[in-house]
Amino acid sequence: MLLPATDADLPFLRAMLAEAAFPPGTPRPADPLADDHVARYLDGWGRPGDLGLVAWEGSRRVGAAWTRRMSADRAGYGFVGPDVPELTVAVAPADRGRGLGRALVGGALDQAAAHGTARVSLSVADAVNPAAVHLYRALGFTEVARDAGSLTMTATTAPPPPTDADAGEPVARDAGAADGPALARLREVMFMGDGLAGRPGWVAPFLTAWTDGWSSGAWRATVVDDIRGRPVASALAVGSTVAPAPGREQGRAAHIGSVATELRWRRRGCARAATKALVDALDADGVEWITLNATPEGEALYASLGFTASTGARHRSRPGRRRAPVVGERERR
Repeated sequence: MLLPATDADLPFLRAMLAEAAFPPGTPRPADPLADDHVARYLDGWGRPGDLGLVAWEGSRRVGAAWTRRMSADRAGYGFVGPDVPELTVAVAPADRGRGLGRALVGGALDQAAAHGTARVSLSVADAVNPAAVHLYRALGFTEVARDAGSLTMTATTAPPPPTDADAGEPVARDAGAADGPALARLREVMFMGDGLAGRPGWVAPFLTAWTDGWSSGAWRATVVDDIRGRPVASALAVGSTVAPAPGREQGRAAHIGSVATELRWRRRGCARAATKALVDALDADGVEWITLNATPEGEALYASLGFTASTGARHRSRPGRRRAPVVGERERR
């Protein structure tokens, strides 16, 4: 699970900073954070713009990633400019080689994008850490400078546009616990269309709510990945209970509140794939009543999946309703 970093995580972040600053194969001083150039990555943590994620496995922290804006007079090793946060990422030694680094880097990019940050930078000692360089390049980082055995790399926080390798029918999958930051990024894309973007105070509560909701089964989502494994479309549902009625005798309901596709990935069937997979999963779970709010652009898609219009929403029901069709309801076929 990827959860927002809090003050309680600061000792662990310091331990991860030491791991990032002095990777295996480099000498490590007795007090790794005594070096001001290293310490500035966490000094005064919690100032505006500081964003972090901690990877949890059960009750154990296993890795962390965070981004922080630096100033030219107190720059980090990967400083590009005051508007480009620097990324720090590390995994606990005992937990390396399990894909946690990829999840953390992708999550940090997603978290930054959800907060309106377009680009991040990092510094990596390529001579002693070639595996990290390979990972960063696979996730879209490119080299912008080299100095004393280290590379400075930057990446955009949104997934790159599709390539020929992305061609074909989009395939959706169930979102997992670690997909919270990607779902947040895609919600921010959705908010752009509503004129609500640029107010990121909801991101940290959303990440916590996703983790809790996914763990309990009350929330579920589907995503479509690009070939690099970064989600480019999503559909999210929150389960609820409504008053039982004919056709929904158990009162099991869900609201689909987030269908979004990255701008450069639209008109490729990604939203359809994610939404259909989510509706099918909800049907399989026994959900009897599904609602969503549709924009005019999305009405045709939702109508093709069995939703019909009512005041302010579209609805879809399971079998059992045996009366004349009314606006807002549909028997599941």
